[in-house]
Amino acid sequence: MNGFLDKLEKSQPSSRGWLRNNTALCYDAIICKLSCFYIFFLILLMLTCTNARGAETSDEWVQIDTVDGVELFRSVHEEGDLLPFKAVAEVDIAYQKIVMALVDAENKSSWAPKLKSITIHNEISPNRFEYSEYYETPWPFFDREFLLDGRVEYLDDRVVFSARNSSNTELADDDHLVANIGKLEVAVIPLSLERTRISFIFIGDLGGWIPGFVKNIIQQKWPVRFIQAITAYINTATTLETPRYQALIKHDIAVPATP
Repeated sequence: MNGFLDKLEKSQPSSRGWLRNNTALCYDAIICKLSCFYIFFLILLMLTCTNARGAETSDEWVQIDTVDGVELFRSVHEEGDLLPFKAVAEVDIAYQKIVMALVDAENKSSWAPKLKSITIHNEISPNRFEYSEYYETPWPFFDREFLLDGRVEYLDDRVVFSARNSSNTELADDDHLVANIGKLEVAVIPLSLERTRISFIFIGDLGGWIPGFVKNIIQQKWPVRFIQAITAYINTATTLETPRYQALIKHDIAVPATP
């Protein structure tokens, strides 16, 4: 490069300083861009590692109790404002009836604990819904809204209800605090024609400050009441099959033979 500049200086002396200055500016610009790219790469790597860790640890659970046949679990990684819990129970009910009760949004508030009402905002497909669930909390705390994008998926051996935060935040109700849901999943797993395992997982931030005793109720009492309530509702309901259930895209689930 210096040889080229020397030749250029001899032919056009005034050009040497200009060329050297602009060459230095080009080098600086390249270094600046490389530095920005390096910083961006590091940030992306950190975010990826953080998300991977969250995905890895969120499904690690330790059993803390069994209440009325409901196994209760707590995540081994409870961080920040996240409120994770898992509950598993087996009930003497055909899995189809549990699916019917769960998709019947119009009647869910009649049995689900602390649920005031449900609003279906959009039926995106027969198996996907955008909806809000409104829950009451003890005074003086604000009631909560779960603004969700939910799906019903038929797998080979189970039916899975899953939900995440809806991106349509304009649908949120101003009178409620909107919860931040990381994972909401109910798996309905047939064990025989008349016996089913229910697995309920929740990982989320309910928004705002919640005292410890309310968190304990949510983590340890609410899942038990949920299982008890849906069982009682199914056993006493005169009809469970609704047009929404009939419209679901389903396929046969592998039901183990009764021993």
